[in-house]
Amino acid sequence: MSEPKEPTTMTHEPMTQERREKFWRKYRWTPDLPPEQRQAIEQVWTDEKIEEAEALGF
Repeated sequence: MSEPKEPTTMTHEPMTQERREKFWRKYRWTPDLPPEQRQAIEQVWTDEKIEEAEALGF
């Protein structure tokens, strides 16, 4: 008999640049924004914060 698997709270998919950009675009991020504006969004929404927000349904 196989041992029961531990329950997981969420499925973890790898963070990719495509996934980051898709999330950032919700906050008006585009590759052609001036660097200061683009970096401001990227600094607020780090990989960890993106994962947390997605887990909460954002």
